[in-house]
Amino acid sequence: MRHSLAVFLLLTLTACSSSSHPDGSNQEKIASVEDMYTEAKTALNDQNYESAIKKFESLQSRYPYGRYAQQSQLEIAYAYYKQSEPESAIAAADRFIKQYPNNPHVDYAY
Repeated sequence: MRHSLAVFLLLTLTACSSSSHPDGSNQEKIASVEDMYTEAKTALNDQNYESAIKKFESLQSRYPYGRYAQQSQLEIAYAYYKQSEPESAIAAADRFIKQYPNNPHVDYAY
C-alpha cells in the first residue's frame, strides 16, 4: 500500500514537471514584473485606462509584494480618476493608504 502511494505521488509530480514541447523547453513565456509594469504603464500613457487597470491588477495578483505592486495600486487609482470614476479612484487610494501607510508616496494617495 505504501509503495503504490509513493509510486503514484512520484508519477504525479513527474507529470506536473514535464514539458509538452518535444525538445523539453518551456514554450510558455512568463512575463517579468518589469515587463508587466511597462505594458500597463504604456496603456495608461496611451489613455487606454480600462486596459491599464486590468494590467495593473494582473501584475498585483501575480506579484503581490514589492515596489511594483505598490506603484500599481497608485496607478490604478489614477487610471480610475482619469476614467471619470471618482468612487473607484477613492476606493483604490484608500486601499493603498491602508496597505502601505509608511510608503513615501502615501501623500499622493491622500
